[in-house]
Amino acid sequence: VGGGTDQIVGTSPLLRQVQEKAKLLAEVDVPVLLLGETGVGKERFARLIHESGRRKAGPFVALNCGGLPRDLLSSELFGYVEGAFTGARRSGMIGKIEAASGGTLFLDEIGEMPLELQPYLLRVLEGGEIYPLGDAKPRKVEFRLVAATNKDLREEVNARRFRMDLFYRVSVTSLRIPALRDHSEDVPSLVEYFSRGASQHHGVPLKRFEPDALSALQRHAWPGNVRELRNVVEGAVLMATGESVTLADLSADITSPLAHNPAGAPLAPPIADLEAVERDAISAAILACHGNLTLAAKQLRISKSTLYLKVKRYGLEKLIPDARSGAR
Repeated sequence: VGGGTDQIVGTSPLLRQVQEKAKLLAEVDVPVLLLGETGVGKERFARLIHESGRRKAGPFVALNCGGLPRDLLSSELFGYVEGAFTGARRSGMIGKIEAASGGTLFLDEIGEMPLELQPYLLRVLEGGEIYPLGDAKPRKVEFRLVAATNKDLREEVNARRFRMDLFYRVSVTSLRIPALRDHSEDVPSLVEYFSRGASQHHGVPLKRFEPDALSALQRHAWPGNVRELRNVVEGAVLMATGESVTLADLSADITSPLAHNPAGAPLAPPIADLEAVERDAISAAILACHGNLTLAAKQLRISKSTLYLKVKRYGLEKLIPDARSGAR
């Protein structure tokens, strides 16, 4: 799932199914919430959604909401005008929201956004305009939001750390990115990809991974997911003294039997039926178009008669009047 570039690497059925759903969601211009553990490659999937949708010619702007002080995050999101505060740039600064206009805004770790800033983001999503710090005049913005979190946002809502109204705004549709341990058959492809990338980046000879080393990597539980694998492969390529990477070149953290099956490691989820993916995409289109099936069919790039048949097939008839009346 990417290394130095935004390529998604792997051919496992689970990864392919998630990619197919991402491409289906890309056709419907509504917010998407990406769910998954740290290091699974959520930004890669955000870029896939952007590049597969109608806004692909527009900008893709990413911002991590975690680890930034509230005031700095506010400036990054909304921008500011000259003289907005002490130390402000003379020319002001365009915020990430405005920079993403016409394209996609990717907000990583949205669950870390301070509660005080959440109403301002909600207002932007509902009204389509922002007020840069120090400016009384609104600026129109129009973008597609893709957000990501490794938290359970419903729990955050219950704990009053995340606004319920914002949660419903950012999670119109959602996509869970699987942990690497759930598609370990992709590890060899990822190892080769990261190995080539490390060789090119550092100007060192390409090194093959011996079968026993590859087996150990494939058995490892990877709590840090694809990001951890990339770091391990890069380190092995740089530190191995021979022409190939052997089991002895890997750390005990990787080769220890305890590292392969840690207690409490969740089992791989069953692969969802692609019909459920299609049903979700149709539901999202109907909601986004407020029950207008002509517009929904256009967004889904299918004929209106095909949409009628699929609505009936999936039992979505009741959704149409609800969408028209604004109910969800």
